[in-house]
Amino acid sequence: MSDNEDIDVDSDADKRAHHNALERKRRDHIKDSFSSLRDSVPVLQGEKQSVKQASRAQILDKATDYIQYMRRKNHTHQQDIDDLKKQNAMLEQQGECGLKAQGQLQVQEGESWCVWVMGTTDQSHTCTTYALLLMAFIALSQ
Repeated sequence: MSDNEDIDVDSDADKRAHHNALERKRRDHIKDSFSSLRDSVPVLQGEKQSVKQASRAQILDKATDYIQYMRRKNHTHQQDIDDLKKQNAMLEQQGECGLKAQGQLQVQEGESWCVWVMGTTDQSHTCTTYALLLMAFIALSQ
């Protein structure tokens, strides 16, 4: 046996050992990933300590079921959010209409007050100022 043949054998053994180490690392990563997935699915949580652990196929099946369940739940929540946004917009619009109507009523009350105080309903600066003061007084007294 020559020195070249010994080097080739060592080199082949090193290559095989390196390949085996990489393969072991890959299998460990897959095993850890399945463990992490199992722990992420509520139905499977805690099965590590149970007598019969779920198989990889069962883990994938339950994970798929859980993802579909969460998608349906998220869709339902998104519909609820959209409905609440529409409801909120309608209420804001109704509130704005109510405030406009209330403001018009207060301006009319202010104009009546201007007529009573000043004997006129013109929109002069003085009458508008009095109307604003009256609206502030009404708002504070409520």
